[in-house]
Amino acid sequence: MLCQGIIPPVATPLINNRELDEPGLERLINHLLEGGVHSLFLLGTTGEGTSLSYQLREKFVKKVCQLTGKRIPVLAAITDTSFEDSIRMAEVYKEAGVNMLVVAPPYYNPLSQSQLQLYLDDLVPRLPLPFLLYNIPSHTKLHISIKSVKHAKELGAVGIKDSTDDLLHIVSLIEAFKDSPEFIILTGSEILISETLMSG
Repeated sequence: MLCQGIIPPVATPLINNRELDEPGLERLINHLLEGGVHSLFLLGTTGEGTSLSYQLREKFVKKVCQLTGKRIPVLAAITDTSFEDSIRMAEVYKEAGVNMLVVAPPYYNPLSQSQLQLYLDDLVPRLPLPFLLYNIPSHTKLHISIKSVKHAKELGAVGIKDSTDDLLHIVSLIEAFKDSPEFIILTGSEILISETLMSG
């Protein structure tokens, strides 16, 4: 299973705005692997993916996939304001060896729930890999509703990472998908790990 256990969001070590700190990245990945993590999540909030050039994102993803050597799955975010660049990144990341894509609503211009569903209708058929939905309203201006999550599941989403810090919402997600054990619910909030586990 690609999404289970501890999946740390990986920082992107840089020398400057244009250069990857490759020795630092190698030390970081080795440290995470030695720590026994189950997967790696690249280019999310912690990795500052949306602040990096496409070239730097590509180099980072390729280097991480080389360093992991298929020992654990690698997830990479393709969230962007450009629809076509999201697709292009998805294709590049698949070629690099990524196992799963992470999709959050496009940021900057806020979407409604129905607009998000239409966005997914267009995006998902063009994705070359399985995808995980990512709910992080602090950065996207949209708190993904359970109805929209169900829509994403119908399109093929394998699960959702919820970073709302909203325990009631996470418990509601767990309840909504209790009859679909294959649909994975992850929390991005460290303070809610215990409560989330106890809720199922």
